[in-house]
Amino acid sequence: MQTSSQIQVDQTQLGALENGCGLVFWDSATIVRHSGPDALDLLHRLTTKELLSVTEGRSRRTVLTSARGRVVDVFLVAHVFADRLLLISDSDNPERMISAIDRYTIIEDAELTDLSASNARISLIGPRAVKVVESVLGEVVGSDASVAAEFDSESLTIVSDTSRGVEWLDAICPVDVARDLAVAFESAGAVAVDPDNFELFRITRGIPGSDREYGEHANPIESGLFDLIDFDKGCYVGQEVIARLDTYDKVKRNLRVLECDEPMEAGTTLQLPVDSKSAGIITSASPLMTEDGVYLAFGLVRKAFLATGTVLASGGIAVRVR
Repeated sequence: MQTSSQIQVDQTQLGALENGCGLVFWDSATIVRHSGPDALDLLHRLTTKELLSVTEGRSRRTVLTSARGRVVDVFLVAHVFADRLLLISDSDNPERMISAIDRYTIIEDAELTDLSASNARISLIGPRAVKVVESVLGEVVGSDASVAAEFDSESLTIVSDTSRGVEWLDAICPVDVARDLAVAFESAGAVAVDPDNFELFRITRGIPGSDREYGEHANPIESGLFDLIDFDKGCYVGQEVIARLDTYDKVKRNLRVLECDEPMEAGTTLQLPVDSKSAGIITSASPLMTEDGVYLAFGLVRKAFLATGTVLASGGIAVRVR
């Protein structure tokens, strides 16, 4: 059984994410170099976003879907140098992205290199993230930009991502200097955020997570990734399926934040309290109690039960649609 100290929110950490600069050090993330003159055009044709306008020094997040319209991966495309891209994903499985792109690389002059083991990812989140980076690295990073920088004689890349609805910068650097870089960011005002508090922030802010809200089990529309789809860009893998889902309103579930008086568990089924009819599934759950005394979770909820205040059941406890 968790003690009260284990389930309480760290307001310093959440406050940094909301009003200052929170630092999230990823234990594992997908970092892939995509090089060659055809790399950007290939990704433009494979994924949901228009990418041809992502010129050198720019960045944009996009979705790679399967032929069935399910999410294979979601990644940030950073145009670092001419004919060189950096692909950054929340997934801890780089092979999934690499194999999916390789499958469609036929005559294109493009090559994928997995950098996940040799490089680290540090995310700086909050309205002061840009100031922290400027203080440490002397670089000003604009919106949806990719900037080359240097720390301790090592080259690194800072990438801005506006797609999540919060100020978000990713620092990609060699693993040898990652901890020292994180310490430098903290000395400049960033606050280290642990996984539990980051998870609560992510759910509260409605930011979908890899292999939770999105993945092979869901399409990008129901997973809260609608803004990462350019419906007028032309063909991409899975485009016909996703277009039909949108045009004919065939999406059966939507992402919702849920609340409960007890901790919830990811992977458990949502049901109607009376007749046990399936109403969806909990995809992520925070173990932390909020200031107003509730626990929060993400759920893919069937459309009939989306109204705020709808009471569902999960594992024998009452869950409310927030």
